[in-house]
Amino acid sequence: MPLTREEAAKIARRTGKDLAAFTWENDQGVLTLLNEASTRACTFLLTDSAEPDASGLCSIYEFRPKGCRMYPVVLNDEDHAVVDEECPHPDGFEPPSEDDAMVLLNLEERMLRGG
Repeated sequence: MPLTREEAAKIARRTGKDLAAFTWENDQGVLTLLNEASTRACTFLLTDSAEPDASGLCSIYEFRPKGCRMYPVVLNDEDHAVVDEECPHPDGFEPPSEDDAMVLLNLEERMLRGG
């Protein structure tokens, strides 16, 4: 899950962890949350299972990044908001709106600017 530098700094303050302990930076300079090697899930998801639909609790739920708050709504290649095809529980969500697309596009812009 990509996140802004402000979100990463907030997580670091709240958890006491160094950025390198829970993020990696891609070639475009965007920070992304790390996954645990054993579970292949977000480092902040409390789970012991590597199954894609395994249950777990988010240990940073109250201050999770905007991308996590929006999920399973993501942008497709045409910048339209859609429900992620890889989401293990896609049912029960409202169809994404044009406003969702704008929120995600603005978030993407902040990430690419290093915001």
